[in-house]
Amino acid sequence: MELPISTSDAALLRSSNLFDIDWYKKMYLDVDMLGMDPVEHYLWLGIRLGRNPSLKFCSRSYLEANPDVKRMGINPLVHYLRCGQKENRPVYPVLTQEDKHARITAKRIVKRRHIDWNDKIEQRAIYDLSILEYQEDSNLVSIIMPTRNRAYCIGHAIESVISQTHSNFELIVVDDGSTDNTEKVITSINDPRIRYIKNTESGGPSKARNIGLRTARGEWVFFLDSDNAWRCNMIEFMLKHARRSQISAGYCAANLQDDRGQRKAVLYADFDYESCLKENFIDLNCFFLRREGRFRDIFFDENLRRLVDWDFILRIGAHTRIVGLPYIGVDYYDGANDRVSNREHTQAGELGDLVTSIRARAKSYLTEAAPIRDLASYRVAVVLHVFHPERVEECIRYLKNIDFEFDLFVTTPLKESEPCIASIIDVFPRAFLFRYPNAGADIAPFLELMSTLKNYWLVCKIHTKRDVGRWGDTWRSVLLRSVLNSTDLINEIVTSFKLNPQLKLVCSKDFYKHGVKNSIPETLNQVKKLAADMGMADLLSREWAFVAGTMFWVRPQEYFRLGRYMCDSQGYSTIFRQDGALEHGLERMFGLCISAQERSRVGLVTDGTVEEFPVGVGHTNEGVSVTLTRLAA
Repeated sequence: MELPISTSDAALLRSSNLFDIDWYKKMYLDVDMLGMDPVEHYLWLGIRLGRNPSLKFCSRSYLEANPDVKRMGINPLVHYLRCGQKENRPVYPVLTQEDKHARITAKRIVKRRHIDWNDKIEQRAIYDLSILEYQEDSNLVSIIMPTRNRAYCIGHAIESVISQTHSNFELIVVDDGSTDNTEKVITSINDPRIRYIKNTESGGPSKARNIGLRTARGEWVFFLDSDNAWRCNMIEFMLKHARRSQISAGYCAANLQDDRGQRKAVLYADFDYESCLKENFIDLNCFFLRREGRFRDIFFDENLRRLVDWDFILRIGAHTRIVGLPYIGVDYYDGANDRVSNREHTQAGELGDLVTSIRARAKSYLTEAAPIRDLASYRVAVVLHVFHPERVEECIRYLKNIDFEFDLFVTTPLKESEPCIASIIDVFPRAFLFRYPNAGADIAPFLELMSTLKNYWLVCKIHTKRDVGRWGDTWRSVLLRSVLNSTDLINEIVTSFKLNPQLKLVCSKDFYKHGVKNSIPETLNQVKKLAADMGMADLLSREWAFVAGTMFWVRPQEYFRLGRYMCDSQGYSTIFRQDGALEHGLERMFGLCISAQERSRVGLVTDGTVEEFPVGVGHTNEGVSVTLTRLAA
């Protein structure tokens, strides 16, 4: 029987690597049973049964993404090979149900303990602080030192405080019921800056620290345990760091020492909340805090017997930016002598339960805590995701248009040794470099950082978007120009946010797309599931739009719920797809979240000018490929 198929179509499929004859026969056993040629079977019968020509090409996905092809009744693979390829229409791989539901987390790759400490980074940090004019000696600093039966070592700790280059301090020693000669050692030190408080009974280190906090008179509070010691520039450098970075809380690195005083490792990592939530890397002896305003209401949990510093730091981090400095300011005893960590919750199960409890508490802190406004109330963050090294220089040129202080977060799956990463650090030496696994494209790291970014007033998100087909760099270029094209534009955007609290998002007008009309069914299904899980399904009935290409300015609080949801989820797609994946649903959720408040407004940039619209207004129904063709002409 002669089949009603085109011989030229059959020849076209045979010459394409998108038709896998062996796979087709193995996948669909009835082909051999019918004694049919696999190509002819697919063209005549297979496509009617919804079958695929290979793992590389999903017939149904291509038709759903291209309704014009579906309406004309053209075989999807034939259309792609004859027309779609030239028109840069995407191809979708075949996904099994297991593939569709498989997820990979995008947790930051963090090195907390450094056996080989990077002395060059530390020396650069020390030099940068050394050349700053010292203006902080007028600031009274309160240092809280809890102690119990440490007469044998507390003198060394106190001496490290007295030796500080910052002289305006009060050292509050809270003796938690010592039975040795601790009091005699302390009172023998003739320095009026030392205040000694003696508890008749032991209440634990948290209670002792809280007594110190309630007694403290300083603008800044530092913590030092009686078995550790500070480097002489500790306070001076930390206060300079606070002024330069505009922070109310920060920390330095700790030199972990064994019983012989030898280095075991250096404890340090740049701060982000999710990584600290996973495992603490800030020692309390390295930590400092502005003790003003609402910060005066935060104390240590006296019901905790261990990991109290971790809980305290996470509570602070829920309210304000915490920024680290890669400077070793503390010599920390990490030996075998009696310490809380050696005697409390020593059973693995007990400690695991405590860790779980602290993480749960920290998530509630994040959800309930509003940012504490301080000197950095208008601090801006920029998140640059680097995947395509050849596009880094272009992004750097745009970033140079920002003429005010900002924090740069560089997220990347690339190694730190990559030349493109070094070029960023050369221009922005205080950038935070965060490595993430290659999952979730640029969206996953951005959402992982949302618990940190929520304490910023404004965030700009950009990435090294690749060239796209025959349109080349048009998409990336328009997106970057819309957010960072000039100093004047950037200042206009920032001013617009300051003047209008209802302004939530600023982006390219050309790529602000209607959420439904610019989404294939699979992508919309992702959006519907995400919205339902987050209790936002009612928003889908409103007019909403998203930024195709995910470069924008945004108030980060708008995405906190979405970030928290994804941080607690199973992660991101294990198989990359050009559309219809979880990440494409999340891209549209960025737009949907903005519509949660009906009074919200968006700023759309055209020709270097920002025009504000009510949410759900001002977007374009035009398809992305149509927009690209128009802009590239």
